[in-house]
Amino acid sequence: NRCGSVSTVSPNEQANEGMSVCVCVCVCERERQSVGMTAGGLDEAIGKLDGLIVDMEAEAGGEVPPLRFDPNDPWAGERSLPPEYVVKVRCPKSGYLMTKPFEAQCPMPDAFVKDNSYLRGMLKPVVKPANQQVASTSGGKPGGKGGDGKKKAVAVGTVEDFTKVLFKVAKVINCEKHPNSDKLLICTLHIGNGETRQVVAGLQKYIPVSELENVLVICVANLKKAKLAGTPSEAMILASEFADSSGVDGRAVKTLVPPAGANPGDVVFLEGMEVPGAFAKQVSSKVWEKVAAGLKVKAGLAHFADKAFCLPTGKVAIPGAPEGAGIR
Repeated sequence: NRCGSVSTVSPNEQANEGMSVCVCVCVCERERQSVGMTAGGLDEAIGKLDGLIVDMEAEAGGEVPPLRFDPNDPWAGERSLPPEYVVKVRCPKSGYLMTKPFEAQCPMPDAFVKDNSYLRGMLKPVVKPANQQVASTSGGKPGGKGGDGKKKAVAVGTVEDFTKVLFKVAKVINCEKHPNSDKLLICTLHIGNGETRQVVAGLQKYIPVSELENVLVICVANLKKAKLAGTPSEAMILASEFADSSGVDGRAVKTLVPPAGANPGDVVFLEGMEVPGAFAKQVSSKVWEKVAAGLKVKAGLAHFADKAFCLPTGKVAIPGAPEGAGIR
């Protein structure tokens, strides 16, 4: 060229007829700098060139001999030609060379468009915009079990499940506020036979320390050990929580009260039944959840299902708790 640059020739050779469509593109470095052509502008020009080639082939119609092989295939000359009925036809939308009669259309037309829309479409199921919640696979609202924002109801366990949980009378021999929480109390329980357990209970807002110390309570003694606010908890004090307009935050909590004559270490059994001979060292959380689902207040007494909590000297009460209040 007169500017001294080198032309790039892109041949689209037409098979077995010796015909070719040649497009000469001259990109002069000095001219490119003078017009400020960017990489994006160059890509746009190449895209228009591709479209021009497709349009030229379309305008030529029946005068263009059919392609027998892909002109961009470097190994085409090393192979024998396919049967005469096998020809190459360019997809007018994407420029993809279809093999007729085996391909009726471009197998993935959007994949050959020179932008990232095809990839975005493939990633759409796994990529979500920021701050957007992923839809629940169950079709409900996010946030809870079952996708409805609420925990799934636990079925009430059987009497056999109840006999696996060790409910014992315990005496609170020491109680103090948790240093790192305004909700928790750290209690030391005497559970019989000289054994003590540390319990972290969420009672600070509802029951003064003075009303717990040296008091008998009912505890669950074979639950898995836990940590609350970094402090080990080796048992659970049972209590009933219920609505009360005069209470803190409109709530009130009452611990279970063993009958007169009860002693630390006494084991709770159900009315009409006997104390089980042995208990597992640690009851499973699933069994405990099913048993806890059946703990209610009835006629001022603690019940599992329709059976009252009993001790050798009488039944376990919850004074002040309304009918049907839960126990945990």
